[in-house]
Amino acid sequence: MNGDVSVGALLGGRYRLRFHLASGGMAEVWCADDEILGRAVAVKILHAHVAGDPALRARFHTEAVAAARLVHPSIVAIFDTCEVGASEAIVMELVRGRTLREYLDERGHLEPVEMIHIGAEVASALSCAHRAGVIHRDVKPANILLSDDGRVLVTDFGIAKVLDEPDLTRTNQLIGTVKYLAPEQVSGVAVDARTDIYALGAVLYEILCGSAPFVADNTAAVALARVQRDPMPPSFSVDDLPPAVDTVIMRALARDPDDRYASADDLRAALLSIRLDDDRTIAMDTPDRRRPRLPDEVADDLGRDAPRGSRSTVLVSLIVVTVLVLVALLISSTGVGRELFAPDPTTTTSAPPASIALGGARSFDPAGSGEPTENEPAARNAIDGDALTRWQTEDYSTRSFGNLKSGVGLIIELSGGHPIGHITISSPTIGWSVQIHTAADRTPTTLADWGAPVASARNIQGDVTLPLDGVQATSVLVWITDLGDAPNPHVAISEVGLSRR
Repeated sequence: MNGDVSVGALLGGRYRLRFHLASGGMAEVWCADDEILGRAVAVKILHAHVAGDPALRARFHTEAVAAARLVHPSIVAIFDTCEVGASEAIVMELVRGRTLREYLDERGHLEPVEMIHIGAEVASALSCAHRAGVIHRDVKPANILLSDDGRVLVTDFGIAKVLDEPDLTRTNQLIGTVKYLAPEQVSGVAVDARTDIYALGAVLYEILCGSAPFVADNTAAVALARVQRDPMPPSFSVDDLPPAVDTVIMRALARDPDDRYASADDLRAALLSIRLDDDRTIAMDTPDRRRPRLPDEVADDLGRDAPRGSRSTVLVSLIVVTVLVLVALLISSTGVGRELFAPDPTTTTSAPPASIALGGARSFDPAGSGEPTENEPAARNAIDGDALTRWQTEDYSTRSFGNLKSGVGLIIELSGGHPIGHITISSPTIGWSVQIHTAADRTPTTLADWGAPVASARNIQGDVTLPLDGVQATSVLVWITDLGDAPNPHVAISEVGLSRR
């Protein structure tokens, strides 16, 4: 430990060290108080035994310069730098939570829906860095943070390569943790953004399978294995995995960079397009369901796989059915027809789903400034039973909330605890996405406390109904993750309904 570093030490005339958080190969991290701005920060301090190396110290300084110009909700913000005796420190955003490494060590492996969420957020962060000319080169679970407020953040650009700066990497020195190294890093050839894509692919593989793509007795064997062969697909270890998951991860792990995704944005789009078999996770990428299908479209579907001779039979059948329907409609419009087709009042029909009484609604915006609300005065419009009134989010510059936050939502309070069969959301918005979370007792105050979503839908073409499989709840969070296709992106919700079945 650096001799100038201890509890209570004042760095840079403003940062008071409170307690030690973690140590790595190059630096240690402390929690500190910024006594000028009155906020908690994290301070990364270069180890004394490496601070004397000019190249390492220059690389450490490069982290601050490179990362400070990366502004993204999934990148840990850099605030300042300062000297600590003969060493140097970087002052950054304090993220309350834990690393993906710690989470995987506890859970073993995660579900595909969690892999998609984490992967999409990391890919978005890497895309921001790549556009600024920064390659991370050390993407691994220990450098991915899962914050208590539900965010996924990438940290530690300390060994990043700035494309317009001299390469500070020592000759023959491998940068990055060996389990996630790309083949070109092992071979010592030039790296680019696709190197990070490979590393993220390796992380996603471990998220699903519980182990990295390559495992061997020593680090050299692990490093060389990725140059010589491809890993087994994730489905070899995970049962009932959708084929698209294999396709996405194996492309990210292609040995030849030209065979990988060309950009982190492309990888993110591929992850978000995966349709999971779990019927609670629905990808709403079908044609606009509000447009009735034309007869020739129906005929094409019915006859696509039929022999040529049978297609004419299908068309004749459709014509006959159409004529019968028209005759029935004409008859039903007459007095005799109305009497003939009137339902028997003694006949029992299937009852509509029993609705659940709602106790209240309020907006939820944990990443917003000030009070954690969003258009709060209109929140109750979403449960007032009037389709002409609505609650809507604020307008943002992009469908991804202007890269300011991961989402906003509505908290629906139930009148007591109930098993929920379905949730129905009425909305005029096209192309929006949502996750549904539930709570069984107290209403959580952070997104992380709501836990994993129990249902979700993407690219919704207006209204949506999602099965919740009888989950017991006292409150429901409608968490909007994509604002859709509006010119000034926002989501409007005119009504939310819950039913017992």
